[in-house]
Amino acid sequence: MLRKRPAAVGHVETRGAQLADEFDRAADRYDLLTRLNPGYHDALHAAAREMVSLLPRRSREEPLVLWDLGCGSGLSTRAVLDAAGEDARVVGLDASAGMLSRARAKAWPQGVRFVQAFAQALPEVASDHGQRDADGAFAAYLLRNVPEDQRDEVVAAIHDEVRPGGWVTLQDYHVKGDRVAQAVWTAVCWALVMPLAVVLRGNPSIYRYLWRSVVDNDSTAQLQARLERAGLTDIRWRTGTGWQRGILHTVLARRPEKDLT
Repeated sequence: MLRKRPAAVGHVETRGAQLADEFDRAADRYDLLTRLNPGYHDALHAAAREMVSLLPRRSREEPLVLWDLGCGSGLSTRAVLDAAGEDARVVGLDASAGMLSRARAKAWPQGVRFVQAFAQALPEVASDHGQRDADGAFAAYLLRNVPEDQRDEVVAAIHDEVRPGGWVTLQDYHVKGDRVAQAVWTAVCWALVMPLAVVLRGNPSIYRYLWRSVVDNDSTAQLQARLERAGLTDIRWRTGTGWQRGILHTVLARRPEKDLT
């Protein structure tokens, strides 16, 4: 399915660069703060395992080819690699140079690469890096950092860069339309996350942004509609456990063997 991408808007690129700068400033303490988040790593690994379990294999000899979009410091990349095997070819994409520096400093097998780019540039990155028709794409905590008017474009691009029969997995916090989830999310952020960021010098401003971005993020119904508009099918949802129940959501969706036209 070929799609024409709209031209990038200058103020959107500026906003994205400013946000990337904020993540740069948070990079040194990011992994530490996620370790203090109960269930964060377990949820990443569970979602990656479920995605890989659904992927059709080209052959027993060929390694899986996967995207990790919004890879940050490489925590999600590790989850994808652990699920897919050390021989998998994984390209991690992120807009933050600081986060990617942390990711690249970790030990990786030869098949793992990292690219600095915005998610909106996915088609160009895929072409440049020979990553067309990947088996699957994993994106944790990505879409709410994309301007709302460009989310359909990004979801469509993810669809297009996964081969027919491949799977897309998105994981993020969604609380819109659920008053209880919004209240719990707000309490956790203001009572725990932001004070910890201050104590650990983890750039508290990015965690204030985290709170607001989740409150403003798509509802699960809105994201479901985006996935359907992109042509993805067999959509299935999971929610988190513990305090994240009804707040953290994982959605898996398949690119059909034949796209509808």
